[in-house]
Amino acid sequence: MKKIILLFMIINLMAENAEEIMYRVHNRPTWKSMKAELELLLLPKAGRERIYKMESYSKKNEKDETRMFIKFIYPSDIEGTKFLLIEHKEGEDDMWIYLPALRKAKRISAGEKSGSFMGSDFSNYDIGGGEYEDFNYKLIKEDTLKGNPVWVIECIAKSKEIIKKTGYSKIIKWVRKDNYIVILSEHYDKSGKLSKKIDIEKVENIDGVWFETEMSAENLATGHKSKFIFKNIKTNLDIPEKYFKSSYLER
Repeated sequence: MKKIILLFMIINLMAENAEEIMYRVHNRPTWKSMKAELELLLLPKAGRERIYKMESYSKKNEKDETRMFIKFIYPSDIEGTKFLLIEHKEGEDDMWIYLPALRKAKRISAGEKSGSFMGSDFSNYDIGGGEYEDFNYKLIKEDTLKGNPVWVIECIAKSKEIIKKTGYSKIIKWVRKDNYIVILSEHYDKSGKLSKKIDIEKVENIDGVWFETEMSAENLATGHKSKFIFKNIKTNLDIPEKYFKSSYLER
């Protein structure tokens, strides 16, 4: 009986630790504001590669919530496309996209967050960084990956509604112990099948903050890959508040 009680205590402790780890992942220190150049590479298993170039602006508000504005500047057929993310510590994050052909900003509904971000293997939900409250967490094991000690955390969607919103029934994440960055994640689709991997290929300490500067996503069914690269990162700038209003997208 004592062994059973001890086992339950260990399981509960692991669950608490997993929740604490993932809370720190979602609340890592960051800059008050950031400007960067972005490249998104679409890399099919066979065929021609495609490159998108963007400008990205992000800023914290008085509630320590992140807002992110992305403007596409290349190629010419999508130039002027804009994306806006407004994080909420409590409740659903807000997302909008502006397509020049429509001349109107469109709010991305919860059901559309699992959709592809600009034809890439990253979803709109991935771009937003996910929401801590959407999953239950379990510490599977401690390991080493890419020479870094890591925790391996199982993230289980809390409900069918969350699965529909995110597109994921489960995510396995490898979290670096030194900086709480997820350096690898395996994503399982609505049916429970492993469908995608996201690999953080490069992290840098910029002005005292650890940040993912190169990351790739692979669709395991098709072999198609996408890669994000952040360049020329500048921090703690005076970025205008107007960038983070949905009305600005249509200007």
